[in-house]
Amino acid sequence: MRKEIVINGNDITSTINFHQEIARMLSFPGYYDNTLDSLLDCLNTYIDPKLTIHWTSHNTSKAYLGHEFDQIIEVFQMIKGYHPEFEYHLN
Repeated sequence: MRKEIVINGNDITSTINFHQEIARMLSFPGYYDNTLDSLLDCLNTYIDPKLTIHWTSHNTSKAYLGHEFDQIIEVFQMIKGYHPEFEYHLN
């Protein structure tokens, strides 16, 4: 069964805010430390790869996060390379 989550880009105004929100939505383990390395690790090993992330209003988040937004998307791309069934959509 595929799990789907929605990240509301209007609510993501900092990288810490992003990490806190995704950790909450996906029930990341306690060792998650709000870093890209930890995001990669949790998505790669802890979460069922049959996951779809819908990031609505992503342009709002991108305006706040700048280059850090691109780095998060790079992590998503890496996970897609490891687990082709993983999906993300920027709306």
